[in-house]
Amino acid sequence: MQPGVAISPDDIHDEGLPVAGPGLRLAVPASGRWLQRPSLHLEAAPRYRLRLMSGGQPLLWFRIDSYWDQSAFLRGTPHAPWGLPPLSAPDVRSVTHAPGTPAWWEAWAWRTGRALVEAPATVLYAGQWCLRPLRAIPADRASRHAISPMEWGFGQPFSPPHSLEEVLHFAPFWKERWWDEEPKQRPGAVLPLRAPSAAEEGRIKSWRKHARGGTLPPVLLLYVDLLSKWLVLDGHDRVHAALLEGVEPPLLGLWPFIEPRHPRSEVRETGALMSAEFQLRAGATPEVIDRVNRMLVRNFEPPERGTVSRAWPIRGGLEAWRAEVLAWRRWNGLAVDEDAWEWFVSGSE
Repeated sequence: MQPGVAISPDDIHDEGLPVAGPGLRLAVPASGRWLQRPSLHLEAAPRYRLRLMSGGQPLLWFRIDSYWDQSAFLRGTPHAPWGLPPLSAPDVRSVTHAPGTPAWWEAWAWRTGRALVEAPATVLYAGQWCLRPLRAIPADRASRHAISPMEWGFGQPFSPPHSLEEVLHFAPFWKERWWDEEPKQRPGAVLPLRAPSAAEEGRIKSWRKHARGGTLPPVLLLYVDLLSKWLVLDGHDRVHAALLEGVEPPLLGLWPFIEPRHPRSEVRETGALMSAEFQLRAGATPEVIDRVNRMLVRNFEPPERGTVSRAWPIRGGLEAWRAEVLAWRRWNGLAVDEDAWEWFVSGSE
């Protein structure tokens, strides 16, 4: 029997992320189906040419400048984005806790975690994943520039989500200059995987009622560290409905992470022991003992989390990537900014 994914509570708050409730850790084993390329995954060629694949179809091609100054994006197959099975009315009613409470977040996190594991078309691969409720921040509070791997090394810091209104924008090709002052291009921006539904569609109208009533299920976002962006995995229509009602949709963030070990610190460990003694003297209830134990584990074996999005190689490398994007433009007759396009398809650094 193949080992399964272990799902457990996760109380470590990653720096810089405004959390909204308790999170989960998904430990995906390095065996069986989890060693295969997931349905939604990144592929890479030399010189930062990448593509996002869904079910064998390219959703997005993009190029990143070698100095992390700019990037350009080309949309691929628009009608086959990755997604979880649609939520039904009984699914929504099955979560009976008051919306926004810790119990409500916990129920939705567990439901989403199990759905991610059981989905035939998975986005998970071997390693550690975090699934955590998040809050969006104003775009003008986001960091002004993405951090390149040359600056940070293995394991990127996280950027809070912002610019949810970009879910309604679905340009076929665009270029971003990451040193510009455009807030929607800053780290943490949200990027849709499909075009928005019409506002008059029945599903949008149904979700608008939930948005007004405060019972809108969470939207699932995936963090991609190379882009410093959040992809909408599930819930495009729920974001749309929330925007139409002028409310903030609840967000669940998903990301793979690593935990390099810190060197030992006598100062930190001594401080942890003193804190543990103080708390236990005040009253050694089961809750206090549990809190102290978790605090000691974190301080004597502290994780330093970073996120690393795995990418598989593109067969044929850079030339195959260039041939694909050139053919896609010919087939679709895209009208684009020619200067931006020339940089996008050039073979230079």
